[in-house]
Amino acid sequence: MGRSRLAAVLALVVLAAGACGGTSGHAAPTATHVQVHATVATSGTTSLRTTVPTTTRTKPTVPPTSAVAGTTTATSGAAVATPSTNAPQLVDLCCEAGVTAAEQLRASALLQSTIVDLKQFEFPAQAYAAGYRSIGDGVTGDEHYVKWSYVDDGHILDPMRPESVVYEYRGGVQVAVAAMYMLPFGSTFADVPDVGGPLTQWHVHRNLCLTESPDHKVLSGLTSDNGTCPAGTNKAGNTPMLHVWVVPNPCGPFAALEGIGAGQVPPGQTRNCDTKFASVP
Repeated sequence: MGRSRLAAVLALVVLAAGACGGTSGHAAPTATHVQVHATVATSGTTSLRTTVPTTTRTKPTVPPTSAVAGTTTATSGAAVATPSTNAPQLVDLCCEAGVTAAEQLRASALLQSTIVDLKQFEFPAQAYAAGYRSIGDGVTGDEHYVKWSYVDDGHILDPMRPESVVYEYRGGVQVAVAAMYMLPFGSTFADVPDVGGPLTQWHVHRNLCLTESPDHKVLSGLTSDNGTCPAGTNKAGNTPMLHVWVVPNPCGPFAALEGIGAGQVPPGQTRNCDTKFASVP
């Protein structure tokens, strides 16, 4: 794919400048695979990408991953690939309250792989050439490019093919700052995989209306949380999503966008702002 390893998902948008999650100050699926591209430091620092099959509509659990220096091992029915061993060291998300060692490993691995693999889409032209299209929210400062065919492609949490890439202007140039991973259409919070426990908070957009084009949906307006969209539009964002920021973020590497149209977290939860990891990566 010609990845260059240069420097530096769908938050389906914010209609007005918003807050904590944005780094610029803005804030019936078929059988699927849960994919976590895990980089695990061992002697020699080897990397392992695993793909773990799951069953339709069953809440997937992302298992811990491991690697032996210089080797790869396959899980049952899994496709295994070994990325370049010159990848940076595993990102340290150590010791957050309520997070198990396995959850920390999975969250760190997802963040690490996203940092590395999102570089193939560092600039919007690269995403466009790969089939991603803007949903037309650039005025907010965070512009989201989405490849809608990836939402139901049988890949979940795959940093090589994120459902969305979010761009911001930095130094006068738009660059990729986050991936936005989406579950298949029709999914609910009951279907989200256990990635990083409290570290990785999913959200939905029950109030965003997008045009119904299968390949190039564009934001057309807002409703109340449980309102209906006008004819010719639908709530394509009403499926669980997870941001992974590849630049430092005031509310941590998995923060959702804030502001109007920011989305809704699972019932009973409050929106995370993980200032402990604000400087990560």
